[in-house]
Parts: sequence; C-alpha cells; structure tokens
Amino acid sequence: MGFSRLLLFFYPTFLQLLAIAMAQAPPLFYVCGESGNFTTKSTYQSNLDRTLASLASDTKIPSGFYNDSSGQNANKVNAIALCRGDKKPETCRSCINNSSQTLRNLCPNQKEAIAWRDDDCMLRYSNRSIFGKMEFDPKLILYNINNVSEALNPLLASLTSRAAAGDSLRKFATGHATTENNETIYALAQCTPDLSKEDCSNCLNNATGLFPQCCGGKQGARVVTPSCHFRYEIELFYDSGVEEMPPSPTPLPVLPPPQRAPQPGVALSPPAALTPQTPSGESSTTGKARNRVAGAFIAGVFLLLFW
Repeated sequence: MGFSRLLLFFYPTFLQLLAIAMAQAPPLFYVCGESGNFTTKSTYQSNLDRTLASLASDTKIPSGFYNDSSGQNANKVNAIALCRGDKKPETCRSCINNSSQTLRNLCPNQKEAIAWRDDDCMLRYSNRSIFGKMEFDPKLILYNINNVSEALNPLLASLTSRAAAGDSLRKFATGHATTENNETIYALAQCTPDLSKEDCSNCLNNATGLFPQCCGGKQGARVVTPSCHFRYEIELFYDSGVEEMPPSPTPLPVLPPPQRAPQPGVALSPPAALTPQTPSGESSTTGKARNRVAGAFIAGVFLLLFW
C-alpha cells in the first residue's frame, strides 16, 4: 500500500467545506504515494498523461465512474475517477480535468497519488493494480461538534445496503430520516462500482464503524476513502432529485480497462501547468518518500495527522 496517513478534521459549524472559487485550485485534499517516482519525459510519464487525458475527455459514460490504464509492466499506469452520484456529467468531467491537472502539479513525479476535490469527485492513479480492490486507506474524517439523535443508525444501515446492491455502473444511495426532535438528517453513501457487493458493503460498514470513535451523535460527519465514502448532515447537501433514482441500465460485466501500449514517436501534451502554490497543511517529509496532504478549509478548522 502506497499511503500511510489518517486525516482528521474538526470544525464547529455544519459540515461544509470552503468552496474553491478558482477553477484550477489545488484539490481540497490530496496525498502523494510512496510506491516510487518517475523521471521527466519517461515512458511512465507519457502513459500517465495519456491515461488522465482519457479520463477527463470521456463523454460516453454518464454514470460518473471512469477507469483506464496505459502501458505495460513497470510502465503501466492504472487510474480511477469517481464523481458523486448526483453530479451532472459536465460537472463531473470538469472536476476530473481540474483535479488531474492539479494533482500532477502537486505530486509531480510520484507514481501514485489520490485527490478528493470537495464532494464532487475523487481521482487516483497508481503503478499497481487498483481495479476491483477495496482499499480503506488513506482515509479522511470530518465531523460537526454538535449532537444529533440515534435516528442516524438505521438510515446509515439502509444506505449501505442500497449502495452495495448497485450495479457495475453505479453504487450510490441517498436518503433522509427524521429525529425525535423533528430534525431531518440527510445522508449519502457511495462506492466505486468496480467493487463487489460484499466489498462495497464492507467498505461502508468500516466507514460507519469509525463514527463511534470520532463522530458518535454528531450532527454531521464524513468518512472518505479510496473505495467508498459516507456523509450525513442536518442540512440538504445533495441533489434531492436523485434520492429515489430508478434502477441503473442493465449492468455491464466488470472488466479490466483496455491496455494500451506506449506508442513510439508520439509526444503527448501533459496537463496544463499550474501556477506553483503551497497548500496549507502540507506534511513534512518522512524518510525517503514524501506524503503530502493539503486542505482548503474555513477558519476554525484544526488538522491532526496520525502516522
């Protein structure tokens, strides 16, 4: 596993991260992996640029889940992008494109990296196989310091079941419940749809299993991992029009993405260069590998890192 960080964020108001106004601002949170580095103008870099460009330009997949790979053996790149299930395709592609450009700038020569841009999308790539594998690290946990009733537990259980029952195009569920104090809790659960039903369920159960340790009884919380994420709030934060979505189209078999060998003599343009920025919350170098974590957040946020 190329990552080794647990991120924990606390903030006193409702769970709402600062909206990033700049179209190409750094991802809200990112981690550069430890599985090795590549050199400039190498075959691996060409394959990485090709793969990320393919994800960002794909207009044929409306489900918001993309996976692709390029190259062979030590130069093979695998990538996954997942947009939140209520995001429109154009919003999704824009998020993936901006995230890929920014991540390439923030992790310039790491073979493995992951980024979450607020709640819109997740992008990750690696030189190892990541398709169809449930991974729970690195993880991000955020919560609201105010309390809410136990009406949350059956809601989370229901969403776990519904999301895990999704198909190979979409594993996403939203819902709401009313507390004994007549407050409404809104919640969302999602897995990367390349996971099996069992793996999705396990990932979401692991995520909600962290709530008693960090967020028990809180009015809002979020657990984000490479394979799944959970979020709940006392304010509506998703498109309510997708709450009772009709079944997805007939599922397609889950197959590895097509492999494309490097094409000699073809020079690919890398993602557009970004103005160098120093995200707040960057971690220190550990040993010979560098793990970086970035956060854009409102005043009053406190960051704890656990090694």
